Amino acid sequence: MKDNKSSILGIEGNVIVLVGYLGGLFLSWIIGINYFAWLLPLILYIIEKKNEFIKEQMAQATVLYIFVSIIMLIFNLIWIIMFPESYKLGLNLENFSGSTLIVSTMNILSVTIAIIITLIVINTSMKTWYYENYKIPIIRFFVPKFRSLLSKVMKNSKTNKEKVEEEKQEEIKEEEKKNEEGVKTEENKDNVSQKRKKKK
Repeated sequence: MKDNKSSILGIEGNVIVLVGYLGGLFLSWIIGINYFAWLLPLILYIIEKKNEFIKEQMAQATVLYIFVSIIMLIFNLIWIIMFPESYKLGLNLENFSGSTLIVSTMNILSVTIAIIITLIVINTSMKTWYYENYKIPIIRFFVPKFRSLLSKVMKNSKTNKEKVEEEKQEEIKEEEKKNEEGVKTEENKDNVSQKRKKKK
């Protein structure tokens, strides 16, 4: 039987994946932190050390929520460009006389996209609960590139840490050598002074 446990406190892999997907979905609905919903699955991806199923799904969840963040950002930018006074007036249709059709269309589009994303997340969560390595259409093509990029970044960070450690070790060795040389110098001085005393 395949071991599906996570390296994160020995929790079952499907539970970690569920937390990544549904937790990210929950964060994406909270105004103010919705642009950073991808951070939760990304953290789970990084701290998971051995379970490939979790890493694959959390990479996919991260890419999904990055796309969601980009879509939300585009919508907000369009809104600000078209209605620069919207945030002062409040998002009320009565404040947009002559533009109700545009506003209604944008609201319908944003709600539709939110519903589609919610359905995608719920469907993926249900499939992965039974350890099906489900691939989300379109998103699936970006996951390998994302994992490759992330592994390079992590390797570089490890290399930098190793370099720092090596430099520290070299500094310690140099200090030890200096101390040894200092001790030898002191011993030589003592020997010379003792020889002089004997000659006297």
